[in-house]
Amino acid sequence: HNMGGILCSGSSPTTETTTMVSSEKPVLVYWGVHGRSDFCQAMMAAGNIDYDLDTETGNAWPAAKEESPFGQIPYLKHGALTLGQGGALNRYCARIAGLYPSDAVEASICDMYMEEMMDIFSGLFPPNGAADKEAKITAWKFVQDSHLPKHYALLEKNLVKSGKPFLGGDKPNAADVAFFAVNNVYSKASIDTDKVLSDVAPTLQKALSETTKLGQLSNFAPDRGLYFSSDPENASF
Repeated sequence: HNMGGILCSGSSPTTETTTMVSSEKPVLVYWGVHGRSDFCQAMMAAGNIDYDLDTETGNAWPAAKEESPFGQIPYLKHGALTLGQGGALNRYCARIAGLYPSDAVEASICDMYMEEMMDIFSGLFPPNGAADKEAKITAWKFVQDSHLPKHYALLEKNLVKSGKPFLGGDKPNAADVAFFAVNNVYSKASIDTDKVLSDVAPTLQKALSETTKLGQLSNFAPDRGLYFSSDPENASF
């Protein structure tokens, strides 16, 4: 996928500058697991952007800490650009994938949904950090019965109110792909996301089904390991 033709323009009071997006393959530094970096990877998969996942640097972390802008992973290298901070990565990948709106209002609505997906994602951490097996089971039950239904119902409310088929409007954009990513992490963690969707968010479920047809999303990251699992038999529980 050639990105040589994509322009990013920014203006200052005196000059207008345009920076060409690198035509090289983006390299994402992270571990080979489903988690925080799934958002930017899903954007690239949806837009048919070829990229490399550098798990070698990830697995040797923190050896390469100085290379990361804020000493954290994930970070992305793309030609001369090195980008840190998950939200920036997600939006950059959405932009180069053609999934991020250029209109200020539409971009802000997209941002609103992307921030909500991170709120949904944050529900993975309490069960993961719970003290013992019983506490973990209780915490995962809260995710299944309360956290996801609450958030999915809110997304459904906003989607229905918009009168459009997708969070992105008439066609899926980065908001829909971000929902695909967060829903997928929970699904991989053995949470019954289909039940939550059919119970409280049928319109969102339909949007997700259509979004999954974008690019390579239907076969997204098949070789990743698990960092989060609600299955007591799984090593990541």
